[in-house]
Amino acid sequence: MHLLEVKNLRTRFKTDVGIVNAVDGISYFVDEGEIIGLVGESGCGKSVSQLSVLQLIPTPPGEIAGGQVVFEDRTCSGLTQRDPK
Repeated sequence: MHLLEVKNLRTRFKTDVGIVNAVDGISYFVDEGEIIGLVGESGCGKSVSQLSVLQLIPTPPGEIAGGQVVFEDRTCSGLTQRDPK
């Protein structure tokens, strides 16, 4: 079991000129005690991917369009701060 697992995460934004796919199918996992670094060019989706994991994408214009985030063997979609462990 992984501490954090991100599976096929997709995030998009609606703009005046159409849909922008900011994150398109990122997957990774982190095990307990590990530290990871996310690197890439400016504008490639690093920040948006992590805001998506934390479910902090402003809606509208953003939308988490697909994928799954699992933390400590719990699916995080739709969790609230009051959810018990």
